[in-house]
Amino acid sequence: MFLTPDERTFVTNYPQAERHASHRIWELDFLRGFTIILMCIDHFMFDLSHMFAPTWIKQGGASAAVAKFACMWWDGGMSWVGATRDVIQLIAICIFFGLCGGSTIFSRDNLTRIAKTMMAACVITIATCILELTGISDFEGISIPFGVLQMLTFATIAVAGVYSLTRLAKKNADLVFVIVSAVLAGGIFLANYFLNGIKPIENYWLMPIHESFARGMSMGDYFPLIPNLGIAFAGAAIITLVYGRGKSLLPKLDGAWDKPFRFFGRHTLLVVIIHQVASILILMLVTAAFVDTGNFVLI
Repeated sequence: MFLTPDERTFVTNYPQAERHASHRIWELDFLRGFTIILMCIDHFMFDLSHMFAPTWIKQGGASAAVAKFACMWWDGGMSWVGATRDVIQLIAICIFFGLCGGSTIFSRDNLTRIAKTMMAACVITIATCILELTGISDFEGISIPFGVLQMLTFATIAVAGVYSLTRLAKKNADLVFVIVSAVLAGGIFLANYFLNGIKPIENYWLMPIHESFARGMSMGDYFPLIPNLGIAFAGAAIITLVYGRGKSLLPKLDGAWDKPFRFFGRHTLLVVIIHQVASILILMLVTAAFVDTGNFVLI
């Protein structure tokens, strides 16, 4: 099960390394793409419920029904629809961050991935802070000081660093990596348990660590290191165990049916960057063309 580096079939499972890949594990791309699609749907519902719902509901009919469903989707678990959304979000986050940690061991160029993700995170943070500070956006808490891209950056740095250090163990490197990752994941989850029990302290500089330091803050996207970094390390341990040979477990199931999901999975960073703009533009066009003719709502 645990193999030395020269025995492992080398694979890459990140879009930045795709052109150099010898082959890819389709299941990992599929799962990543599936969770990214869920994220796009979730944010589409947010845009509809928070920006376009009044116009859609006012028109009645099918558009009103869709808008009301979107509002229930984001009602914080106050209805069965909202409760379903909470469960789906938790599952998607666990899969996505787990894959981030696990697939890091398959990348040939983590430094380039880290740099690209970090730059994209900085651009989004600066842009959203400008929107909030200048009042261009009417939404309170639209800024994203520590969102999914920041979390992905730190998770990749942490997992790649631990993975590199465990290579010093030579033949037992995989075993050591699994044990260290499992211990780190357990420690982070334990820290999350204790931090959840402390009195909330609002501190902007400690906010990236845990949500107990972000109580009272309103942010558009927020994924603290604890417990999400623990999910990344848990995923790293599990994927090393399951895909230690660098080969697909279900090669015969791969086919045309999963290409759309694999496409999104291979272009995660691009989708994360542009999906919100695309979502709003689509809703504006749909509203003006089919719901309330000529009314783009935001223009």
